[in-house]
Amino acid sequence: MDHPDWISWHTCMRSIYLSDERILEDHENLDTIQGFEIYRGFSAYSFLVEVVCGLHSKLYGESEIQAQFRDRFSPPQLGNSAFELSILRLRDQVLEHSKIIRTQFLTGIGRMSYGSLAETWIRGVSKVHLFGTGNLAESLLPYLVQSNRRITVYGRNVQRLEFLESKFDIQIKNWESYSPDLSPVIIASTYFPESILETMSIVPKILDFREDFSSRIACNWNHYIPFSTMLHSIQNTQKNIFEIKPQIVKMISHLTHDREEEQTHFLNGWEDLTHTC
Repeated sequence: MDHPDWISWHTCMRSIYLSDERILEDHENLDTIQGFEIYRGFSAYSFLVEVVCGLHSKLYGESEIQAQFRDRFSPPQLGNSAFELSILRLRDQVLEHSKIIRTQFLTGIGRMSYGSLAETWIRGVSKVHLFGTGNLAESLLPYLVQSNRRITVYGRNVQRLEFLESKFDIQIKNWESYSPDLSPVIIASTYFPESILETMSIVPKILDFREDFSSRIACNWNHYIPFSTMLHSIQNTQKNIFEIKPQIVKMISHLTHDREEEQTHFLNGWEDLTHTC
């Protein structure tokens, strides 16, 4: 969904659209939008803080989402309209409050990222094959290229491949060029045909970051590590998270309430936008 009155943010897990009901009220009935969760006003703000803190990620508290949010709503990505300038102020508030949450509750827990999780499984490896060119693959690469590893990225989107090549010290190839060898494979693409997986019986380790996915071919392979297994490997962290979840939700509610009280001092200005998310 692309619309001039909405500002979109696409992550590896979801798409979020921001707008203001005063812009939409004359020609957009939100109740007719199918397949989306609608948050209004300060509920929308709370939801954004939760997402940026990593509370809606499978890897609870993961930190990469914060950088993605900061970059997507940075000044070069926005225009100069009153609405877009208000989004920039909203961005700064969300980042400030997410920093408070991370400092108070997620230190030592929320520092976990998809890249650092992958690193725990391929430590000491000198060569890796990475399938995917989206946000997830891009977030993995800073961790994968360290220690002078040879990284080959396979994809179908030529523009994204060239972009990643310009940003990281990697080789790029199309999917058909892959030839199995004794180097680990990381799957960071939602689309991944079983026909390619069938060729990987000799691969020493396959890390599959597709969430809630089960392969009929690889399910009995000892060298195949699905995302659920990777999450289970940090079970102690997950137990700590279970204990602090209610405290985090309470703190976000408190921060949102304080923001609501502050906004009442800017009546009828863009500072008190009724954001819809």
